[in-house]
Amino acid sequence: MKQPKVKYPRRTERRRRTRAAILKAAGDHFRKEGYAATTMQAIADSADVHVTTLFMHFKSKAELALALVQDRTDALRKRAFDARGSTGFFAFFRAEALDRAKTLTEAKRPEATFWSALQSDADLAFASATFNTDQAEIFGRFVAAEFGRHREKDYRPDLVVRLLLAATDLAYQKWISSDRQSDPVKEISDSLDAAEVAARQMLGLKG
Repeated sequence: MKQPKVKYPRRTERRRRTRAAILKAAGDHFRKEGYAATTMQAIADSADVHVTTLFMHFKSKAELALALVQDRTDALRKRAFDARGSTGFFAFFRAEALDRAKTLTEAKRPEATFWSALQSDADLAFASATFNTDQAEIFGRFVAAEFGRHREKDYRPDLVVRLLLAATDLAYQKWISSDRQSDPVKEISDSLDAAEVAARQMLGLKG
């Protein structure tokens, strides 16, 4: 049976490119000026589209933020899937956490970045909660696959993930409370050292 032809391939591709340009512009503004200070008009100008076109793709700035979070989640999901069989979960998780910590040290104004705003901006609460839930799911699947656990019957994969995520969050909060004077890479690494011991014991692993 023949597949139906796509009626408007050029229009579809143009729409995809416009959406990608908007997301890139939004991400750039959120990182440079911060989420709160960024306007939809500024995003439209940077994406070289009319603001009406912008609202045809995204109804609000919060919806834009959620789309950026979903893109980040999709990238994490792909990295996690590709790492299975070649990189152990604990090594993968640590690499992801430390890479995020290095990003904090490289940012000139980390308090104004989009990802820092996820932690504190009330308007981004839904996007933040979505990201936290999705990354926990991705990591939980990784643990279950590597160690042969059935998450429907065994709490340990999800408990391990929540322990490690809590360890990274505590380290992040410690860095914040030090007025960003400490080293977030060291804070997170030290916190994971302690948490990983407990996580391995939880899974019945040695060392």
